Amino acid sequence: MRAGIRFAVVEPPEDGDLPPGMCADLGCQLIARQKAVAVAARVLPGSFVIAADTVVVGPHGPLGKPGSAERARRMLTDLRGRRHTVLTGICVLVAGGEAEALAVSRSLVKMREFSDEEMFTYVASGEPLDKAGAYAVQGGGGDLVEAVNGRVDTVVGLDVALTLRLLAEAGYPAPLPKPTDIPLAPPRRERRPLVPMRAAQRA
Repeated sequence: MRAGIRFAVVEPPEDGDLPPGMCADLGCQLIARQKAVAVAARVLPGSFVIAADTVVVGPHGPLGKPGSAERARRMLTDLRGRRHTVLTGICVLVAGGEAEALAVSRSLVKMREFSDEEMFTYVASGEPLDKAGAYAVQGGGGDLVEAVNGRVDTVVGLDVALTLRLLAEAGYPAPLPKPTDIPLAPPRRERRPLVPMRAAQRA
């Protein structure tokens, strides 16, 4: 974590779906808590567990992870040139204890009017298949984003400032550092197509 706190990554169970009829901001917090509880049962008592779940809310409702190239293209077509909301629910709890803190972070994202060719190339990379909303702002999907209103790390999947606040609420010992946000990288310039390397010639 950029805040300077040492941590270990523990894979939670597979993400669940938003409960029917539940709004996205409550749903992502519920799923984050389910992940945290599952991980807390596998670590040493007294360990602080941080879990998060990100939901992209597009023009026609929440978008999960596409899982296939066809669904990824449909999601990105739906988001192209439009604004959408990204919600990241965060849960911090202490394994074997009662301390727990829960909250949600929200950012607004504007996508570029990217071309079909850009979209097909990005989907072919495989990156968007397991990303909420079919893009990763910290990866190649950042080229498709025009602007972010709010914290960029919310879009990445973990609002560090909010996480530090929740750690303090759950009893993590002070002092906690002051976090900084991630800068949104400008779209990369047009890349020249790769050409095959020439074989070395013998003299």
